[in-house]
Amino acid sequence: MKKREDNPFKKIPTILFPEELMDKAYNRAEKAADKLRKSTIGFSLYKSRIVEDQKVRTAASVVADYLSNIVKRTPSLDNLSPFYREIVEILIDTDEFKKSLGAINWASQLIRKLGNTYSKRVRRARTPQEASKIRREFFGRVSSILKQIYPHLACVAVAREKLKNIPTVKDMPTVVIAGYPNVGKSSLLRRLTDAEPEVNSYPFTTKGLNIGYSHYGIQFIDTPGILDRPIYERNDIELHAVVALNYLADAIVYVIDPTEYCGYSIEEQLNLLKEIIETFDVPVIVAINKIDIDEKEYRENLEKVEKFLKEMGIKDVVKISTEKGINLDTLKKKIIEVLRSSKKLDSQED
Repeated sequence: MKKREDNPFKKIPTILFPEELMDKAYNRAEKAADKLRKSTIGFSLYKSRIVEDQKVRTAASVVADYLSNIVKRTPSLDNLSPFYREIVEILIDTDEFKKSLGAINWASQLIRKLGNTYSKRVRRARTPQEASKIRREFFGRVSSILKQIYPHLACVAVAREKLKNIPTVKDMPTVVIAGYPNVGKSSLLRRLTDAEPEVNSYPFTTKGLNIGYSHYGIQFIDTPGILDRPIYERNDIELHAVVALNYLADAIVYVIDPTEYCGYSIEEQLNLLKEIIETFDVPVIVAINKIDIDEKEYRENLEKVEKFLKEMGIKDVVKISTEKGINLDTLKKKIIEVLRSSKKLDSQED
């Protein structure tokens, strides 16, 4: 199994706004100054210079380091994997986001530079009052700069809230389960992964992704709200999500319910299958579900399905029953076979 690929945007620190950051800088500066007041021995001017200089340097460091840390811990959008890059394009204005990070970086460098400048001025002060005045002037300059970049801090804060909820996927062979609602996808996901899947809500789905992992090294993803209806019914965000999943999927298992108990005709299910085949450039395995039901209508629809699959040239087909557990081992073997043939799964992973 390959290494986990965590959501890189979870590393972005919590965004503090100007007043919060100034309070943090002021408190840290006062604590540093208190230590010096207790330990420094000397006449009033000398001590005042030392204390006020410490306040300036501490505050400059706190603010500049914090702003710099935002930039450093924010992943480069240009270096993201295609999946994450596509999802980010869905959720935020990337140009505005990059502009905001640039403004924050500019502020960090300027405040650091001002800290050095005002530190020198404080050390040259001729009276304690002048040293205090210079320090207050520095704090005012810093506060003004932070207010200037407030819109950019707000932009990153909003983006962070959206981006931290991007699904965390594993860098491993991935199978996407598709098909209309109620055809047995969730049950199949549980059967294939031998465990209750992780269910998470994400900003680009209506119901959330269901993710499960098999002991044989495959990640399974069910995508309700995205791959369960025709393309003309999807909004722009969902269309982008389909593109993102195209980067993630190494194979697709398409589930068909010939009983039509799911509420969708066999013609609708086959049309969606055709659309998915045309959209995704990955192998598609068809899982015909509910073979334990012996009814005339089922048999008639099954003939339609088999005729369609033959016309489409689809050979990877397994008849299953998620409820009875019929042929699920056969389906697992077919999935492994398909992934190995496309070199997405190592031969030793069973």
